[in-house]
Amino acid sequence: MRTASLFILLTMIFNSVDGQDLNGKWILKDIDSGNEKKGYPGFQLLEINNDNVDIYTDFSLKEKASTLKMNNGGLMNFNNEKTSKYKIVNENHIKWFINGKSNGKDAVFECDFYRLEPTITTLKKEDIEKMTFVLTENGRESEFEFNKELWDKETLELLKRKAGEKKIIEQIDSTFFVSMYYDGKRNGSIPIKEVTTEFLKLYAIPTGPMEMIAYRKK
Repeated sequence: MRTASLFILLTMIFNSVDGQDLNGKWILKDIDSGNEKKGYPGFQLLEINNDNVDIYTDFSLKEKASTLKMNNGGLMNFNNEKTSKYKIVNENHIKWFINGKSNGKDAVFECDFYRLEPTITTLKKEDIEKMTFVLTENGRESEFEFNKELWDKETLELLKRKAGEKKIIEQIDSTFFVSMYYDGKRNGSIPIKEVTTEFLKLYAIPTGPMEMIAYRKK
């Protein structure tokens, strides 16, 4: 009787961890192909609903790239074939392991996804866009000024481009992002963990630290 009760309890715990507790959106931070180098292939987001995993590769989330099903550490396709594996590191971190090729050799790509949390803020999108923040990294300063073309007119004319570089505040659900645009196309989007009138805190930086803080320009 005690053994049966323990089995039921473990099953309930597993189902909770492997299902309901994982519900929500998860964003890709980076991919390790086993050569000690991490890369970032661009925006990828998982949306987990119980055992179903919808995969998106476009920020608009208008079209699913694929749908898989979670099953005892494996991800199954619509034919119920195992395509890859996953590991729950903790309630906010999932690793997805995909077999592939790297430099012509067999490799296991290790993809790190982190739970997408609502941005902590009392500000509206329009409020954030009016402010400029400065990020200092390795002694170098980078400004976060939004909705402004960062290339001068001469450079645009020289390169025959209508758009150069621009930073824009975008949003998925209750999470704000700093999106970088080059040549009129989104080049990357970094979620904002917290933003106030004094600082802007980014998290899950692709191929970089988990958190960086930019301070309001005075």
